[in-house]
Amino acid sequence: MMKAAQITARGKIELVDAADPGAPKPGQVVVTAETGCLCGSDIPFFSEAQPAYPLPPGLSLHEIIGRVTATASPAFKSGDRVLAMPRGLVGCVEQLVLGDDRLVPIDDTLSNDAAVLSQPMATVLSALSTIPNAVGLTVAVLGQGPIGLLFDACLSSAGAARIIGIDAREARVSRSCEFGATDVFVTRERGGRDAIDHVAQLTGGVMADLVVEAVGHEEQQFNLAAALARNKGRMLYFGIPPDKGIDVTFEPVVRKSLTIHTSVPEDLRPFVRIAQRMITRGRIDPARLITHRFPFAQVQTAFETYRDRRDGALKVLLDF
Repeated sequence: MMKAAQITARGKIELVDAADPGAPKPGQVVVTAETGCLCGSDIPFFSEAQPAYPLPPGLSLHEIIGRVTATASPAFKSGDRVLAMPRGLVGCVEQLVLGDDRLVPIDDTLSNDAAVLSQPMATVLSALSTIPNAVGLTVAVLGQGPIGLLFDACLSSAGAARIIGIDAREARVSRSCEFGATDVFVTRERGGRDAIDHVAQLTGGVMADLVVEAVGHEEQQFNLAAALARNKGRMLYFGIPPDKGIDVTFEPVVRKSLTIHTSVPEDLRPFVRIAQRMITRGRIDPARLITHRFPFAQVQTAFETYRDRRDGALKVLLDF
């Protein structure tokens, strides 16, 4: 038997016994987890009411570093160190059986902490690949959590001229310039009216060439993103919105002739490799995002810390 984390009620996650994964089928490997990293995509399962409990064991975790302990794939051998990205986010377990298309080998020079963050960094790089060119752009990044800060860093590396980090939380924008933002702003007004005025002042009324929405979920900011974009500008909608109850106004999008980009890549592996190269060459150090870590036995505290943003929590690690 192995241990798995299971959400048993709203805001409650506990360790339970689960069956070992067994022998892998052709094209599969078994990975023993070493380090996991919580993501904003994991939290709604924990913090929002679900139709029925308990949820499936292992839900939710998808940024994991581990070692191959059994293999039926010619691409991996026992002992290989890998980034594991389980389908369905069912990765909060001690051992996983995965198809080899959900794994990326890890450079030996990378620590587990840096390597696990190559996954969220890869999602940012994948999203930015939908933008023709960032060189010289004025960019507003809505949301300065871990993903927003990674956008700051990657946009700076890509040659953006001005990066305006915007968030409703002072603690988050306090890190923005460290990651490449040239300007920061804490919005305190409903709908971000103060942020609109601030960006207008910074740009002489032109507004941003590109607006990145990196908030998502129940706090999504589609309308503010549209308001911050210049005529014929672009919106990169990265944050995943809730299924319903969204207040979205398309009139500004139409009147400004905005182009909207979204990004849910079919295959993240090429971007993970790019992220790893950037990290090993010292271009970006995503490990600076790590603020907390807990042993797997304290998974409840880890999820609470991430959900509540305790003590300025950005990235929260689990050590298996």
